[in-house]
Amino acid sequence: MTAFIDDIRHSARAIAQQPGNSLLIVGVLALGLAGVIGMLSILKAMVWDPLPFPAADRLIQVGWRDRATDFPDDVNSLRGADLLEWRERLGSRARVAGQGQATVNLASTDAVERYDGAFVTANLFATLGVTPALGRDFLAEDEQPGAAPVVILSHDLWRTRFAADPLIVGREVRANAMPATIIGVMPPGFSFPFREQVWIAATLSPSIPNDQDRQFEVFIEPRTGESGLAPITGVLEGWIADAQQREPGTWKPRELAVLPMSHYFTDPPTRRLFNLMLMTVGLVLLVACANVANMMLARTLARGRDLAVRLSLGASRARVARLLLGQSLTLTLIATLVALPLAQLGIDWIVGSFDDTDSGPPPWMDFNIDAMTVMAAATVGTLTALLVGILPVMRLRVDALGNALRDGGRSIVGGGAGKLSRWLVAGELALACVVLLTTLVMVRGVERLERTDLGIDPTNLLTGRVALFPQAYPDDAQATRFVEQFTATLRREPGVVNAAATTTLPGLSAEQESMQPEGFDAGDGTAPSVRLGAVDAAFIDTLGIELRAGRGIDTRDRADTDPVIVVDERFARTIYPNADPLGRRVKIPADGDEARWYTIVGVIEVMQLEDVGDAELPSALVPLAQNPRRFVSLVVRTRDAPALMKPRFQELLRIQDPDTPAYWLRTYEEVMHVAMAGERVLSGMFGAFGLIALVLAAAGLYGLISQLVGQRTREIGVQRALGATGAAVLRNVLGTTMPQVVTGLGVGMLLAVPFAGRIADILPGMTLDAWAVVLLVLILGSVAAVAVLVPARRALAVDPTVALRCE
Repeated sequence: MTAFIDDIRHSARAIAQQPGNSLLIVGVLALGLAGVIGMLSILKAMVWDPLPFPAADRLIQVGWRDRATDFPDDVNSLRGADLLEWRERLGSRARVAGQGQATVNLASTDAVERYDGAFVTANLFATLGVTPALGRDFLAEDEQPGAAPVVILSHDLWRTRFAADPLIVGREVRANAMPATIIGVMPPGFSFPFREQVWIAATLSPSIPNDQDRQFEVFIEPRTGESGLAPITGVLEGWIADAQQREPGTWKPRELAVLPMSHYFTDPPTRRLFNLMLMTVGLVLLVACANVANMMLARTLARGRDLAVRLSLGASRARVARLLLGQSLTLTLIATLVALPLAQLGIDWIVGSFDDTDSGPPPWMDFNIDAMTVMAAATVGTLTALLVGILPVMRLRVDALGNALRDGGRSIVGGGAGKLSRWLVAGELALACVVLLTTLVMVRGVERLERTDLGIDPTNLLTGRVALFPQAYPDDAQATRFVEQFTATLRREPGVVNAAATTTLPGLSAEQESMQPEGFDAGDGTAPSVRLGAVDAAFIDTLGIELRAGRGIDTRDRADTDPVIVVDERFARTIYPNADPLGRRVKIPADGDEARWYTIVGVIEVMQLEDVGDAELPSALVPLAQNPRRFVSLVVRTRDAPALMKPRFQELLRIQDPDTPAYWLRTYEEVMHVAMAGERVLSGMFGAFGLIALVLAAAGLYGLISQLVGQRTREIGVQRALGATGAAVLRNVLGTTMPQVVTGLGVGMLLAVPFAGRIADILPGMTLDAWAVVLLVLILGSVAAVAVLVPARRALAVDPTVALRCE
């Protein structure tokens, strides 16, 4: 015990004797450890932690996928009528529940607000194993046609909107313009599936068209006693085969998709991305370890005489090794304690980046660093300490005591220490190559996405969205009239240039429909696809879209006139590469009961009607009057800053319809900022990783050359005294390090290209291009040159008379 205390005291004294070097080691390790701890915390919250629903481990998500689409791994939703058929076919084998995310306008006596909500089957919460904290759950009769509408609130909504009223159960509200009764409040922290705050019992009946069209994500719980999933999947595959016979155009390319419920919240592509990110921060930590190992070697060299004296006085090699490892462990412990708050700051920044967006993790995911993460951090820290401390210990040479006492202790760690140090720097450069190329792919990809030409003028645009429910607007004509009246009201405002209505905004995904140009024969059964937006007559002018040929949508395009369509130049080039598209007809969708023939009346500039970075498809606009929708975006072009129009926008809407609030009220810059929040977070994370790796590699290379110059001061002085030129001295200094630098860069490039390419394959819009590789070579080459030449110049400045007097 006394020896252990002595070791701690000696380690602390040795660390205090070199405060600058010790602080540098702690800072380098803390940065590397913070990245690893942060990623472990994210993985724990999003992948490893069990879901907070008692029955989650027994549940599976079931739907369908289409391998021929751009997203073949997506599990798609079912119509309400299909869900009922699945229930009937599975019978007692399994419990089938579903939910469809939705907008819910909740109005009480004081105000109306829009919330993220869901229409759910009556058995959903029971399937999850969760019961309301107040009131009752949904009952089977709540989803029957004609049942009185009922809603359940989240605990947070009950607390903030209704002041935690203990008598809330039974209170009447208006949900989506319908009278509804609050029947329950869910437990604190509960939200399902993501950020929903209010749930409405869905009406399920094959005889109600609106409910047949509602899409449900389906979760199945096999009954106790079922022998695996095979009987259930067999029944559902049989249903799909029958559906392919009934609706070949719709179901023919589809197949059954089955995933564990945990994959619903963090899908396989995201899991692959997280694993690669963990590998990336692991590489950053290895760069830090290599850097610190070099510094520890330098510390050992600096203490060589002291270690030689200890060994000569009878200290065992194990005792000296224990002292060296004690220093490493102490420094790493301090670095780990510094890394924990750094990691939490990084996690808070990542999670906070999604606060004002429509996406992001559900609130029940806990990203705080907990005891398990601290244990993992301690383990990683200990392994790091052993990794950086073992090298000086391995180089100890007890048989070199005499020489060590004469040469200042340098031989105590063996003659190969310098070569080992140089190869450590080569390893740093190789690992830095991997991290930096991945960073360049991410940063260049986000920059490219931000410069995407949407085909509009986004300046001074304010956007908002409204939901027009059948309860308030029973037929399409009434919904269309509401939109026309409100846009006309907006245009009369003094600061408004123009106002328009649309079902989608450029830069966000529009409806994707199959199409059949007149005379087109899809011999392989595959019809081309188009991104489709329904717009009013003012849309093209309000958004500043250039008309290339023909005319745009205008007031003559009414519900009772022939359907028309305006296509973009990509559509014209793709479908009619050698012909004038004006006057030609196209059927959308390519088949089905709702297919209609549209006549092309105009061509506009290329428009981005999909998320930036997604596969580019031809885009087209159809009249909103001929294709009415219940969810409409309103776009206002203002003379002044568009954000100033937000309060007036809400006021005018409240005057026209108090039950219909606007949501997602944002300037167009805010729209695109929200749309690219995930990409920006990833770019920021990888940017931080790359910068740390670059600084560490440069510092390691700089330190190596500086150390080399310091060790060879006498030799350089002798060379200069004997008449060696500056160029010869420089060649001599660089010749001992440049092979390792070139090797490190070469090996790093071989490793970096496939690793960065893997990242690019996972993320939409990211590509590994030749310019990224060229930029990497330029950056690392420049940094290496500066890190080498600055200390090398000091070698040339050595005064021979001073050098010859050096010990």
